[in-house]
Amino acid sequence: LVPFVLLRGKLPGRIVKPLTDLTKAAEEVEAGNYDVELVPHGDDEVGILTGAFSHLVAHLKSYVRDLKDKAYGDALTAVRNKSAFDLYLQRLPEQAESRGEKLEYAVCFFDCNDLKVINDQYGHEKGDLYLKSTCTTICQVFAHSPVFRIGGDEFAAVLQHGDYEKRHELLELFDERCKDLHAIAENPWEKANVARGMAEYDPEKDESAADVVRRADQLMYAHKRSQKNGGK
Repeated sequence: LVPFVLLRGKLPGRIVKPLTDLTKAAEEVEAGNYDVELVPHGDDEVGILTGAFSHLVAHLKSYVRDLKDKAYGDALTAVRNKSAFDLYLQRLPEQAESRGEKLEYAVCFFDCNDLKVINDQYGHEKGDLYLKSTCTTICQVFAHSPVFRIGGDEFAAVLQHGDYEKRHELLELFDERCKDLHAIAENPWEKANVARGMAEYDPEKDESAADVVRRADQLMYAHKRSQKNGGK
């Protein structure tokens, strides 16, 4: 009788706590947190259930990550897409506030000139190579900034912190890289014939990131017009 009473007293703790942990983990997953950790204790029914739940969450986390990659990634260049760009800018003020930082950033727009000409004369495969080569150059120069493909022939980079401080130097470096590629390229799709424009966030006149984006877009097209007129 005594051993039975002792066993009966231990059972609630051995069962109730794992079930409580499992319930809390399920609530975390329901709230969108897939980083929960559960350690199965024993090989009884509760332990088996805990292990199965952990495997399920791991698969769910991987599935959600794949969905996000497809929803926010550009399949051709492997950088992020327009949706990711909009979301990134939207979150900037909140992130700066949470870190106690001053909101400082610049938006750079890039437009690949002559993509249609390359597609029409040499085929879309060569046009894709042109886009990927240009994207690589942007990513190399703005190595510490997120880069996005925001249109068929347009890219964007959001500069913060160190890249923001060196934004003018980086833009000059980008122009130099494009000039170098243009000089050594044997084929049109190997060149980096790019119009670019950069605008900084100004808290005095910008109500939202859309204002910064609009100025960067205008400056990019001003540069494109300048290139057509023989400018740099």
